[in-house]
Amino acid sequence: MADCSRHRQVGHAVLFLACLLAPLILVSLGSAQTLDEILKTHIPKLREVERYQLNIAQKYFAEKNWMVALAEYEKYLTLYERSAVAPYVQIKWSICQLNLRKQNTAIKEGFQSVIDYWPESSEAVWAEYYIGATYKQIGRHALAKKAYQRLFARHAKHIASTQGMWDLVEVADIQKNQKASLGLLKKLTFEAQRSPPVQGICQQASRRLASYYFQAGAFLKGVEALATTYDESYALAMQVVSHVNSPIQRMTASDEQRAKGTRLADQAIAYLKQQLPDDLEDPKLKVQGRRLWLSIIGLHNAARRSAQVVTTYRQVLNQFGTDDELLGHFAVWYKSQGKYDEARTIYRRFENKITGLSQVASSFRQQRQIDPALAIYRQLAVQDAEHLVQWKGQEAATYREVAKYPEAIAVYTELLKLDVAHAPDWLWAIGTARQDAGQFQEAIGVYRQCDERFPENYKRMATCHRNLKQPKEALVLYQQVLGGHPASAPWAQLQIGYTFEEMSSKESAIKAFQAVCKKFPKDGHASVAHAHLQNKYKISVTLGGAKDK
Repeated sequence: MADCSRHRQVGHAVLFLACLLAPLILVSLGSAQTLDEILKTHIPKLREVERYQLNIAQKYFAEKNWMVALAEYEKYLTLYERSAVAPYVQIKWSICQLNLRKQNTAIKEGFQSVIDYWPESSEAVWAEYYIGATYKQIGRHALAKKAYQRLFARHAKHIASTQGMWDLVEVADIQKNQKASLGLLKKLTFEAQRSPPVQGICQQASRRLASYYFQAGAFLKGVEALATTYDESYALAMQVVSHVNSPIQRMTASDEQRAKGTRLADQAIAYLKQQLPDDLEDPKLKVQGRRLWLSIIGLHNAARRSAQVVTTYRQVLNQFGTDDELLGHFAVWYKSQGKYDEARTIYRRFENKITGLSQVASSFRQQRQIDPALAIYRQLAVQDAEHLVQWKGQEAATYREVAKYPEAIAVYTELLKLDVAHAPDWLWAIGTARQDAGQFQEAIGVYRQCDERFPENYKRMATCHRNLKQPKEALVLYQQVLGGHPASAPWAQLQIGYTFEEMSSKESAIKAFQAVCKKFPKDGHASVAHAHLQNKYKISVTLGGAKDK
């Protein structure tokens, strides 16, 4: 009996064949149907008793109850071996075997039986594919290749062959056989029929092939590969940019390959310029033109040609106008080059002066130049008084970045009065700033006022108590988290163990860590406790509390 094992290859295009009712079956060399579609063509020919038995098997299959489905499909084949859907049932039986991890049975008693008993059926083609795919799944690559080669020889234009070629690309990658992989990618890109079931495979192959060609410096071949998938010029151009950028960047970083990378960049840029629209009055074309120009700049940048980047940015700004979006791109590029003064000059050209000044301040902060950043935030607080709270908040954050906690706390205290609606947030900011400043007792006092932040405030108070060498107070707080917040209970129990260790209470610490494993065996903190018990105390426990034998 042919074992109809469900073929599962997660993360691979084979899923469309393997999942549930999805294996695709060819009706003729030019068209393919799903098993469901094949089944529908035969249903009218079935007697009521056949339909009834088939429905029972299908129900269990859909529920993934493989053992029962297997038995019901086998019952069908026993009772109705001459049925028009017998090959279909045999395939489904085999898929059940695969899900039960009986791959050899699926191959020898399942898929091969479909080929032997119904050699002219559509199902037989996919049975051949499944044999190869199953061998691949269990790592028997030589047998997988042989099975796929038989499939290719008999059904070269069948979508099963297309799927098989893609599977062999994966095998070639595993075996680091670039020549084989390249040959298969070419066939999938240029020769395979792109019917809907395998269209995605062919498209992915074209992108991989293009990447290979670009990496080899063969620009036109890369474009040709992508053109099989993207026939619209703008979409194709964007795909070229997407796939050629990294090779240019990688090659121009190497002394040995710099000339090759520069040539590739020149070819790509020339190609993009050919795609630039003439009619910039058309809003859609104008948007596309901007994006193409920005892509050209990106390729100059990838090729490490700073002068061309600057020249092209200025050209684009002259052509499209000095809008804030383009200026922003230009400024960001300057910052990426470490040229903050130039970036700030660009930001000061923003039409939106508030946004521009904010970016200037941010750039100073990135350089750890705090005083000019603070000055700008104070300027913004005056110029944009409607958003006073926002700029005060940025001022406080700037102080914190350089560990000027008293100044930050002073601003937060001011905000506490200015922005009553968000007082809890500012109170929390004061608490965290005091904790960061090492003012643990004062931080505890603030956290006690932050009841809406439970259990986070209790966690932080406990940490402060431990920093103050007050472990008993910390334990009380951890116990309250343990009993009052189930989601945090595993964490709290773990912290209880660490706190007992700090108290040199070895026995209590061990019991606390064991409790994590016993009470919360499926939680990640149990794994931490388990490892800690083994490494520090040489105690081995199962994640259920029992001792390992």
